[in-house]
Amino acid sequence: MWLADVVDRNRIRYPDRPALRDSRREVTWAQLHHEVTALAGELGQQLPPGSRVAMLSGNRLEMIETYLACAAAGMVVVPVNPGLTEPEIADILARVDPALAVADLAGRGRLAASHPDLPALAIEEVPGLSAAKGPLSSVGSLTDPFAIMFTSATTGRPKGVVVDQRSLQLKALSWVGEVPCGPSTVFLNACPLFHGSVVQAFNYLASASTIGVLDGFTPRACLVALQRWGVQHMLAVPSMLRLLLEAHELATADLRALELVIHGAAPMPPELAEQVRTALGADLMTIFGITEGGGPTLALRDFDRPAAPPVPGAVCVGLPMLGTSFRIARADGTPADVGEIGELRLRGDGLMLGYWRDPAATAEAVQDGWLNTRDLGCLDANGYIWVVDRRNDLINRGGQNVYPAEIEHALRRSPNVADIAVVPAASTIWGQTPVAFIQPTAPEAFEEAELLALCVTWLASYKRPSRFVPVPRIPRSPAGKILRNQLRERADALIAEGEQP
Repeated sequence: MWLADVVDRNRIRYPDRPALRDSRREVTWAQLHHEVTALAGELGQQLPPGSRVAMLSGNRLEMIETYLACAAAGMVVVPVNPGLTEPEIADILARVDPALAVADLAGRGRLAASHPDLPALAIEEVPGLSAAKGPLSSVGSLTDPFAIMFTSATTGRPKGVVVDQRSLQLKALSWVGEVPCGPSTVFLNACPLFHGSVVQAFNYLASASTIGVLDGFTPRACLVALQRWGVQHMLAVPSMLRLLLEAHELATADLRALELVIHGAAPMPPELAEQVRTALGADLMTIFGITEGGGPTLALRDFDRPAAPPVPGAVCVGLPMLGTSFRIARADGTPADVGEIGELRLRGDGLMLGYWRDPAATAEAVQDGWLNTRDLGCLDANGYIWVVDRRNDLINRGGQNVYPAEIEHALRRSPNVADIAVVPAASTIWGQTPVAFIQPTAPEAFEEAELLALCVTWLASYKRPSRFVPVPRIPRSPAGKILRNQLRERADALIAEGEQP
């Protein structure tokens, strides 16, 4: 079994090297093996293979140990976002029916109040569990369900994506083929561990790298970790990097060890990318990942040379990772021509097994082995893949397609715009109309006249937003994705109140 073999192999070869660290402690490969073996044994004593184990905890290295132990014991781990409300957590637990939970103090308190009959194991006590000596044995096969990862639900009810260890194996092997890393590499995962970003930790564990875990992202905590641990590679989302650049501690930070900043989950504006390269002194790597695809599937490196963007605001996501195939498809499924916008579809062993107990949604998402990402994209003349927008975000105004990314690109030209999101709103006149939500750099910096002037200069009339709405902050998920469903509801209400024929 993949994950158990990774732990067992590395504890033999590098027993005293650090494997995991967070703000509380550091764990060598020998210690990691001991603690994972102990937790796997504890789970195996209490539950039969195939049982679901909910994990409700803030970021800490024992979360990675819990993933590894569930893999070895043949359990299905269900990570739960601790930022969810009680009804949202209750909905997830009702759908997966876990036999046990592994939770931190806060998580156990919430579960005791809402699910008193669900046994809970204290994640803080994992280091104290006793383990039998010897290799880390494993139960089941590579293609058994390993985890149920719930999507971030930026557009609707979250779905439970079922993944297996074969997917993780492919991702790790393709990663080490793409990015030089090994036992001397220190990797910082600045993202939460309850969603798909944890795959990056598994990728680096496979190469015997040291994984650093932030309790929670703040610019100061991130800068402290980068310096204290000598981080060479880090994973972050663009909103985190923007905050990092604004931190006054950055001016005195020693980041000479940092070589590579990996980013994904949301588009990186070109001006922000250049600021990150300059301020952090590191190369950038764009990854296109999707939970249903098992993690990173496409990648763009600084040395890649794509052609010009097909649509202003489109994002180049590079080339497929090894083991992943792609195609840009028209609505009828036929391949699109170079430069023609269609749906981005993926195929490979890294795809999900399906949605948890939802065969209809699975059949809609995966057809003939191809996963429809619901992203609109195209292939440029140099062979690189560009993502234009999400299919669900496309605006059809009076029969003409409007891409939110193109409007956002135009409005980001203003130095007074810190963040932006454009969404469709229902219109009795046009069918749909764009509404732009603007996070200004300061409250007094919002000037609708300036924004309208930019649109007149850079956008055809049918692409111009009907409303510019200032907001204190653009709502985003923990993964950095814009929560467009929240903005759509507000946009619909605004247009319904004030639309004029």
